Amino acid sequence: MKNILLIILATTLHLLSCTTHEEKVKKIDELIQANVKSLKPFSGSVLVAQDGEIVYKGAFGYSDIKKRTKNKIDSKYFIGSITKQFTTVAILQLVEKGRIDLSDKLEKWIPEVNGSDKITIHHLLSHQSGLKRDSYQDYNENVSHLERVLSVKNDTLRFHPGTKSEYSSVGFYALTYIIEQVSEMKYEEYLNTFIFKPAKLKNTGLRQKKGQKIPGLSIGINRAPDEYGVDNFAFARYFDSYSLGGGGSLYSTVDDLYKFHVAVEDGTLLSKKNVDLMKKRWPLQKEPRPFNTYGWEVWDYLKSKNDPILVYGFSGRIYGYKSMHRYYKKDNIVVIVLTNSEFSERSLLGYAIRDILLDRKYSIPKSAPKKIPLTQSMKKHIGVYDFPSEKTTVEIKIINGKMTLSSHGDNPMYIYPADENTFYSNLIPLKIKFYPTTDKLTQKLEFNHNNEFIKTIERIE
Repeated sequence: MKNILLIILATTLHLLSCTTHEEKVKKIDELIQANVKSLKPFSGSVLVAQDGEIVYKGAFGYSDIKKRTKNKIDSKYFIGSITKQFTTVAILQLVEKGRIDLSDKLEKWIPEVNGSDKITIHHLLSHQSGLKRDSYQDYNENVSHLERVLSVKNDTLRFHPGTKSEYSSVGFYALTYIIEQVSEMKYEEYLNTFIFKPAKLKNTGLRQKKGQKIPGLSIGINRAPDEYGVDNFAFARYFDSYSLGGGGSLYSTVDDLYKFHVAVEDGTLLSKKNVDLMKKRWPLQKEPRPFNTYGWEVWDYLKSKNDPILVYGFSGRIYGYKSMHRYYKKDNIVVIVLTNSEFSERSLLGYAIRDILLDRKYSIPKSAPKKIPLTQSMKKHIGVYDFPSEKTTVEIKIINGKMTLSSHGDNPMYIYPADENTFYSNLIPLKIKFYPTTDKLTQKLEFNHNNEFIKTIERIE
């Protein structure tokens, strides 16, 4: 009887300590709202699933910072390198159909590339090819996938294929060309027929011609000089994504990316053998962190003594868009984050959401300090400060009635006062603290980045 009472008591205490589903959803929303108000303001859409059920969806920030239209759950975002997961699935489908083999050499399709007789499809998928990280063309150049690959054809391989792993988008431009040659279909046509339709993706695709308008696409936010030459929030540079092909061309929504995740994992798009193969860890002479599998980047580490974490993830970043597809397989948690802002946090957000769902401790970012008006007495900070360890100087001056900071020959950026001596940037997590002085001019300032002290420097002019 005593043992039964102890079991009942322990069970009751456990239930009381566990957060309810509604409370967890509230905490996730509060976490993201805190990120919206932080020095890294979040703008985008988020989807969270646990045990095969969607437990949270939310949208934050603006889809157009000028018109002040808001992001929605079904807003579309360019996903950058997450496109590589779609390319990986397409290649493995062709393997299953017997059209290609993982041991096939690149020289079969693109013999002009130096070392193509040593590079296999396996090497391309797992970033073990030794090819350069990216092509020599700008993202906005009107070139084909093949031309991007051929731009590196005379380069010496960075290492012998299969001995190391270094991320390479060029390898995925090559895989795009292989898909088109083997299937006799355009890349987007293949994806639409064999991935989008079976997975029921209705809001995923790629820009197919210059200037094409994509309904529901949130506009990317980046930094650019304003009319006074000071870097500020601005629309990200326009780019034609088509030529990036299987390396980074797609746009999508959080719902579509989750449908894609489910369609891969449940065997709709691939056999279980190849779903497992996508997560296989390949032995190398020198293993990187994260290590690359087929379509995933994998982290394994101890967050704490009793909390080993194995994270399957992939991220994208391109001209004002950032994306994250994270899968905590052991916990059966999926976190998808799509943002239209270069300034938005995604990785730490993914870890914190997991911690909330597992009733663990998590951190909430602090709100950005409230801005106050620039006063006459603050002008004593204006001047040039020496930064010898960086072999540069830091200039503080007023432009457009606002305090600015410039260094390294870069464009100045605005810094905003939180009090008489403390200023913050709204572009990067930078805090400048001017040392109080009885002199007419401030003599020292202190750099802090991400709330960590960096350096104290002194006035020279």
